[in-house]
Amino acid sequence: MLYMDGIGISFLVKEVKERILNYKLTKIYQYDKSSLSFYFGKNNLLFQVKDNSTIFYLKEEKDLNTDFQSKFLLSLKKYVLNSILINIRQESYDRIVYFDFEKLNQFGDIEKYTLIFEIMGRASNIFLTSEEKILSALYFSSFDEGKRIIMTGAKYILPFEKKKVSPLYLEKENFPFYSSEDFINKIEGVGKIFSNECFSDYDVFKKYFSEYCPIIYEIILKGKKQKIFTYNKFSEYSFKTQSSFKIFTTLNKGLNEYFKETITSNIINEKKKTLLKYVDSQMKKFEKILKNINIDLSKNINHENYKKIGDILAANMHTLKQGMDKVALFNFYDNNEITIQLDPLLSPNENLNIYYNKHNKGKRTVAALNSRLKDIKNEIRYYDEIKLFIEKENDFIGIEEIENEINFNNKNKIKLNKTKKRELLSFEHNGFKIFVGRNNRENEEISFSKGSHTDIWFHVKSIPGSHVLLIKDSKIPDSETLNYAANLAAKYSKATEGDKVTVDYCEKKFVKKIRNSKPGNVTYSNFNSINVII
Repeated sequence: MLYMDGIGISFLVKEVKERILNYKLTKIYQYDKSSLSFYFGKNNLLFQVKDNSTIFYLKEEKDLNTDFQSKFLLSLKKYVLNSILINIRQESYDRIVYFDFEKLNQFGDIEKYTLIFEIMGRASNIFLTSEEKILSALYFSSFDEGKRIIMTGAKYILPFEKKKVSPLYLEKENFPFYSSEDFINKIEGVGKIFSNECFSDYDVFKKYFSEYCPIIYEIILKGKKQKIFTYNKFSEYSFKTQSSFKIFTTLNKGLNEYFKETITSNIINEKKKTLLKYVDSQMKKFEKILKNINIDLSKNINHENYKKIGDILAANMHTLKQGMDKVALFNFYDNNEITIQLDPLLSPNENLNIYYNKHNKGKRTVAALNSRLKDIKNEIRYYDEIKLFIEKENDFIGIEEIENEINFNNKNKIKLNKTKKRELLSFEHNGFKIFVGRNNRENEEISFSKGSHTDIWFHVKSIPGSHVLLIKDSKIPDSETLNYAANLAAKYSKATEGDKVTVDYCEKKFVKKIRNSKPGNVTYSNFNSINVII
């Protein structure tokens, strides 16, 4: 949880201004629909819109670049890239912050733009404006959509009417207020926690209004650990039982620590959740198709009987006459008498052809259904493996590689010339290097691009998992090293802790790509096996 009311935002604005004011905006990246970065030299100003964790701050770690593109990002690059940040200001003490930019156009005239960040929880929005008119927006929702128009060319209007008093004007004689709620309703920028602390005591108010102490509390709430970042030692959190805290010298340092542990993983988890939902829907679709194929196969399971009937009729053509609606004949397949239905309007040859045609149609249908059945089972196995890779992935680039492989959301992406790539996951053991694939693209690279043909390849038998490659480097691995690599293959598979699995291994030259198959789909031969307990 993040508690930063308008008072806390005012302290943050001062910190950020000291670091990047009058710097040139050199790079702009967007990571998903709710987070983006402005780079001022090496200073990364991150904007994050995530319910009650909506904030901006100077991130110390460089974010991984992604291929994500949007109309809003293109507008930002068009209008404010390479401009100078000349001011950061706040709407009094409310949670609306303005970032003012200037740059020279091709005619030598100064162009002015303002990025407006409304930090309103779920109702947060980011606007790019010029001369108070909206150029583009990262729009989520509004407190009162009916009173303002949010579209290109419309005038930017505040989401509320200013009716409150600035805390700058408060004096000792104004205290105490009737209640905490009364204080919130009358004074700009104060949140519930600040109000509870200060509404009745001017000295406490003056202290919290003029000084700040960035702090992360770790409390136990309903049996679960919860981290809370705020800008002062509020008793709301300090007096909770089973609480601990860590103080920081600046808000930016505290926010970096807080987001490093919470928000970054939350963003990845949201992407994983969306991907898993899509994969589950695909698996359900193919499982439904599989069910229908099995139903159709059961309907055509007796097509060979039509051939038997045709053969029996063919052997007794001399006894058949047009006008007969049935005939009793000896069944030389089962050594019994059989009654065969006929169409009295058709000749004996035409009746014979009906049964042979039914047999041929059924035979073709069953062949087509079996071929389709194989394809659908392969699709289900493929998405089952994709699901495994998503569940085990904890990296932006890895998630994007999976998105690209299954063409997820590609319609909303603008293709870039440069594809981002990360290093393969690798381990060192007893002087040997071991590569582990984290998705099908990496599995393909490990199996067909890395190492030499005599290196040793591993995969868990009969269940989805990673391809693992042990690089021999002209050395002979002992049994302990082979077991270590086999354990990696088991760990990075669908098997769960406590399972006993079989891991097959062979020289890489015996691993073959299945023609026209999904990525990572291979066959292998000349293998040995190791039993592993995870």
